[in-house]
Amino acid sequence: MSTSLGETKSFRSQAVILFAYFFVFGVGGASWLVRLPDVRSYINVSTAVLGWVLFAGSVGALTSLLLSGRFVARFGARNAVVVGFTVLGIGQIIQALSLVGESPMGVALGGLVSGLGYGIGDVGINVEGAELEKLRGKSLLPQLHGAYSLGALAGAGIGTLAIVTNFSLVIQMITIACITTAIAWFTYRQLPASTGKTHVVVSGEKSQREPVVLSKRILFLGLGIMGLSLAEGGSNDWLALSVVDDYKLDTTTAGITFAIMTLAMVITRFSGGRLVDRFGRVFALRTLGIAGVVGILIVILSPTIYLAWIGAALWGAGVALGFPLFISAAADGENSSQRVATVTTFGYAAFLVGPPLLGFLGQAWGLLNMFYLLAFFVACAVYFAGAAKPLSSK
Repeated sequence: MSTSLGETKSFRSQAVILFAYFFVFGVGGASWLVRLPDVRSYINVSTAVLGWVLFAGSVGALTSLLLSGRFVARFGARNAVVVGFTVLGIGQIIQALSLVGESPMGVALGGLVSGLGYGIGDVGINVEGAELEKLRGKSLLPQLHGAYSLGALAGAGIGTLAIVTNFSLVIQMITIACITTAIAWFTYRQLPASTGKTHVVVSGEKSQREPVVLSKRILFLGLGIMGLSLAEGGSNDWLALSVVDDYKLDTTTAGITFAIMTLAMVITRFSGGRLVDRFGRVFALRTLGIAGVVGILIVILSPTIYLAWIGAALWGAGVALGFPLFISAAADGENSSQRVATVTTFGYAAFLVGPPLLGFLGQAWGLLNMFYLLAFFVACAVYFAGAAKPLSSK
């Protein structure tokens, strides 16, 4: 009885630590993005040049994601967490100091470094979360990704308050970077040291690591997470603008529309665990995915913004569990770090690279017409969700 109680306390403390990691990840990114107009003013560049500066962060993140699986398999997820958070903090400080020096190249370099840290740190916390989820026998990743969404909301609030009060962007960035890194350094040792490490099979005197291949199941999980991540990233970048350009309404109404979608995502991530535990990952992904397709179509076809708000809520709910549940499925079985990293890379490639490319289609077709493509990708994710069936039930 005491052992069971001790394990429960251990699970709870680890879950709290992981909740904090996801939360500060969300805070750091959103508090920076809200102040991009200030960033542009500091380094005195056009919006187009700023886009290239920011793209450096995407390059760093994708590069790191491609390599992080091997790092986790060799050194463990908790070491990936502390290394990732530290490199992320260093990159953010480089960016802050480059703003003082009015150096676009410095900001881009800092973004590249931050991206490298973000990628490996993200895989680390997702591997830890997936392993804890398996040990406790209940869904956890949806709530952890909900913590990220809450952090993003908090970060947007912090950034907005800083703008209103004329608080220094440089001090804001350095402070958040230091807090993020400190949280990792003071807590990572409370996580298991072996999580994510590849089991070594001893044959005679030689040790061989289990090879990882891109199986049909992992490919389908990757395509599924791509579809929902593209729809999520596309909404972040283009939903509010579509309200202004196509619905011909003001920016306040556009902000309300985006807030409704974001709130729906947060609620779904925190409540979706019960749906998953009762009916399974495949049912949750397909039911919510269908709701997402309906929501996107409502946004496209609605004659009034009030109906479009319902569509935005369904859109947010429809994509909310894509990332956590496809990653959870990738973690099934032993030696999951490389599989989690592979599926995560599919998701972030769509989330980071896809939305800017969608902008070209939106320019040519109109944003609302471009959303038909997002509805198609969500529908594809509904099909590929079958791959998320637990291995034990096959």
